[in-house]
Amino acid sequence: MKKYTVISILVFIAIVVAVLTFAIGLIKIMIGTVFLVIMAIALLALWIMWKVNDDD
Repeated sequence: MKKYTVISILVFIAIVVAVLTFAIGLIKIMIGTVFLVIMAIALLALWIMWKVNDDD
């Protein structure tokens, strides 16, 4: 019985580590996506300002 308890605890720990790893990766991907969107908006604004100032 003790053998099965140890195996079940190890499996539970492995599942918890896998879920935490996935969650941390997902959070990093979401933060990276937000920064990419902010950078794209900043580049678009810079390009629009450059085009507006270029017409003068």
